Amino acid sequence: MMKLSFQLGLVTFVSSVIAQNGNGPFAPGGYRVDSSLPSHTIYSPGSGNPGLMPVFIWGNGACSADGTSAQNYLKQIASYGYLVISQGTPGRSGSTTAAQMKEAVDWAAAGGKGAFAGKLNATQIMTAGYSCGGTEAYNFINDNRVSSIGIFNSGMLGNYDQAKQIRKPIIIALGGPSDIAYPNGERDYNNLPSGTPAWKGNLNRVGHGGTYGEANGGAFAKATVQWLNWIFKGDAAGKSYLVSGTAADGWNNAVNKGLDGLRVPVRAG
Repeated sequence: MMKLSFQLGLVTFVSSVIAQNGNGPFAPGGYRVDSSLPSHTIYSPGSGNPGLMPVFIWGNGACSADGTSAQNYLKQIASYGYLVISQGTPGRSGSTTAAQMKEAVDWAAAGGKGAFAGKLNATQIMTAGYSCGGTEAYNFINDNRVSSIGIFNSGMLGNYDQAKQIRKPIIIALGGPSDIAYPNGERDYNNLPSGTPAWKGNLNRVGHGGTYGEANGGAFAKATVQWLNWIFKGDAAGKSYLVSGTAADGWNNAVNKGLDGLRVPVRAG
């Protein structure tokens, strides 16, 4: 039921993507398919030494099996020192499932394999997704191996009380009232338990399409990176941006709760 209601999430931006490689400190971000995880596309930093990388696992719009459908967005995240795993492989047709996302979680929780063995921080895993892909990410709210959830132009469909179980830090990014997932994401945020660290924002200009195909993933990528930098690297600038800096990038009615109670790593240096 979740998948059927958000099947159109991919078509609004994929045809206009002009591929870019990210502009973070470990740019360029690139992607490959590794034989140790053959049904996924892995994005990684292309320069420097990011150290052990936190892992961001992504479900595509329409639950598409094209692992490059959001490549600008995902390369941007990788260019900031994150190992990104997208559902599906480059250019593939068909669709994905939550079981396939679990394969990526299993792989990451084991520390990575193949070319990425020993390069991951297996204690820092986030599942996230766009539209239908967000419903895949929600399947891990009770998985202790997953530290955070990201819901982008998405929300729960039916069994809304599930949001009341979420204790993990969660970011919800929506496209305003014209976003088909707007009422779902808004409801989820309002149903979160007291004390759950959360941020929610709307970028009204984009509706359900998000900014995944914009230059370096646009405002959605920036908010995602700031969130990751805060929860996984203890970068106070990330928290500051989410609390007071998003309006400058066009975000509407951004709100947060529980961030002060979130325990984050002590940043080195």
